[in-house]
Amino acid sequence: MNILYDIYSIVWREVKRYSKSKFGVLIRLIQPLIWIIVVGNTFTETSPLIASVGFSGDYMQFITPGIIILTAIFTSIFGGVNTLWDRRYGFINKVLISPISRSSIALGKMIAISIIATVQSCLILGISFLIGVAIPTYFNLLFVITVIILFSLGFSGISVIVASLARSQETFWATINFLGMPLFMLSPALFPLELLPPWLSTVAKLNPVTYTIILIRDVMNEQTNTNHLEIGLFIIICFAFIITIIASFVFTRDMKKPF
Repeated sequence: MNILYDIYSIVWREVKRYSKSKFGVLIRLIQPLIWIIVVGNTFTETSPLIASVGFSGDYMQFITPGIIILTAIFTSIFGGVNTLWDRRYGFINKVLISPISRSSIALGKMIAISIIATVQSCLILGISFLIGVAIPTYFNLLFVITVIILFSLGFSGISVIVASLARSQETFWATINFLGMPLFMLSPALFPLELLPPWLSTVAKLNPVTYTIILIRDVMNEQTNTNHLEIGLFIIICFAFIITIIASFVFTRDMKKPF
């Protein structure tokens, strides 16, 4: 119970701090909005090409899961910057001398970042409804949100790992920018894997973003193959679990070192 309370305390602090940055929320919504409106309409004539690989919807329906995950990626992976600020201004030192569990700090930050990323992704999902993208049932919607939470938890863990290892903001941002966009582009977010060169398609299959987008796209369009659903969900759960363990270990080890 003490551990749960410790995690709750960290989560509450992070979410409360985030809620005060209304302008930041707006800025983080601009990029995915540009993608879903501009890119979605630019490539709308590619629907026959998308249909050639078995997708029955239009391009806007195809791209929406990718934009939702784009939002989750960047909100999650940028969230670790707060850890850098906490180290620089002494909050982490104050917490470390308290009886709170070190792992609780890492888990609290990850869960808070995941919640924030999920909320922002749901905002994009809501906007997509307004422009004509639909989800068949409430169960499908709940499943999509669950997948976003798991995915965001994994990427928030990556952010916490980078923030724990980085010794400067420059190092943090360089590493995050190196990871974020390449992982998004190396996925079927904009075009199907079948249209990629064989070698690039093989590399994309090593990317957890790929399985997340395919899973959400299939559920949103009721094209779910049971085997694909089970495999995709298993990979996402393993990704979130492994990254959480690594993030907890790295945070506990490196927070003791001078910043």
